[in-house]
Amino acid sequence: MHAIDLLVRSALADKRLNVIDGLHVVTDRLDYRAIDQVFPLFAEQQFFLDELLRDKIQGAEVLEIGLGSGVLSIGALRAGAKRVTGLEINPRAKIFAGFNAMMNGVADNLAILDGNEQIFRPVEGRTFDYILSNPPFEPTPPGMAYFYHSAAGPYGLDFLAKLFRGLDAHLADGGHAQIVTAAPGDAEEPTLLVELARTHLAGQTRIVRNAVTMTFDAIMDRLAAKDMGPVDAVDALREMARRDGVTHLHLCVIHYEKGPRDLRVETAKKIYDDIWDLPATEIVL
Repeated sequence: MHAIDLLVRSALADKRLNVIDGLHVVTDRLDYRAIDQVFPLFAEQQFFLDELLRDKIQGAEVLEIGLGSGVLSIGALRAGAKRVTGLEINPRAKIFAGFNAMMNGVADNLAILDGNEQIFRPVEGRTFDYILSNPPFEPTPPGMAYFYHSAAGPYGLDFLAKLFRGLDAHLADGGHAQIVTAAPGDAEEPTLLVELARTHLAGQTRIVRNAVTMTFDAIMDRLAAKDMGPVDAVDALREMARRDGVTHLHLCVIHYEKGPRDLRVETAKKIYDDIWDLPATEIVL
């Protein structure tokens, strides 16, 4: 066992071991800057796991879109899901997700498939009891290079719009979809997310928002500081947001089911404070 312990420590020496809800999840560190970075865990994953509907996940056939480190699928399996099919476009993330599933004892019930720009193409013709996703949501100006897991168009909604359009065709009757994302709006509500849901979701939608928001200007300042693209593109996006009345970014969990159209926005009972923009707990080996 001593030799195995040394091997594991050596393998994780330049990685990050995150702890969330009793799960141990290996990711890259923030200083790994390549486009295929496997992102550390943030409060958004805790928000998602807190919102997981335990009665509906029991025995469910689950689809996760954008597997990443695998933390949401692992959480679903530990909560009683029968099997998870995870779609992931990033080869590095698939390696991490498989390792994390094995480390948390659920690898036998996780199937990892290659993701596709046409989101549901790898599972065409299939339906699922529970669909999970933590999609890319970073507001990304045109021409800016960004991580696989983050770039999502000017308001961070491009991927989510494609996901919404395919939900009904791949959600089993009586099934449930749950998505955690950040979405732009004014100080009170994720207005652009509400508009997107009204446009693309024909069933029952419940948006749960964190009480603590971030300003859109702060997000733009961070993008400019990362020096990942032309600063004038960031300034142009900042100006577009002002014209559109977009002032804040809201951390949200979206619940969706088929049924008579209904849309509600509510505030989460638990507050995910300013830590929602900081990584979760790390174990130092």
